Amino acid sequence: MVPTLYRRFLLLVLVLTVCLAQTALAENSEHEGGKGHLKWAFTLYGGPHGQETLGDALSFQATFPDDTYVIVGALTRELWRYRDWFALEAEGQVGKHFGEMQHWELNGLIDIRWLLFPWDKYVETSFAVGDGLSYATEVPEVESADDEDAQRLLNYLLFELTLGLPQYPQWDIVARIHHRSGIYGLMGGVYGGSNFLTGGIKYKF
Repeated sequence: MVPTLYRRFLLLVLVLTVCLAQTALAENSEHEGGKGHLKWAFTLYGGPHGQETLGDALSFQATFPDDTYVIVGALTRELWRYRDWFALEAEGQVGKHFGEMQHWELNGLIDIRWLLFPWDKYVETSFAVGDGLSYATEVPEVESADDEDAQRLLNYLLFELTLGLPQYPQWDIVARIHHRSGIYGLMGGVYGGSNFLTGGIKYKF
């Protein structure tokens, strides 16, 4: 059964999306130059734990056998940009786990974001890959179940797809893969790690 707090999170995302859509339709945006002038972003996202491997998650073959969820707030700052092609960003995250796990998670990463897609005049699209460190306030049960050498501090890997309307450059819908791992033993257990398949909203400012 989906935890009450996670259901509330989904409801919050839905309410915010409706409110933001109404605001966007009501306002006459005077912002020029699109998302290239928006250096900061806040992303609120969440989703379930997906097994088995990162490859399964990326190929949409993950399964969801347990009752484990995460909600994350992430603050991002653009560090450098090459024209409208790609950008380098830094991000900090605070996450809370629900269901079978109740711990907190703190993550920091650097990502590179590809910005240029042929359909951007219809749907603004970006794709980011990021890497950094992830610290859990306790060893996650889903990771220790796979590897007794699982650690609190592991590598963090992010894959993100954003979609938005060009006339409302501040808002995006987000899909993310939220991944922790020991990098095959370099930072802990060989097999310990976790994947969360998530969705949410991004506000750029």
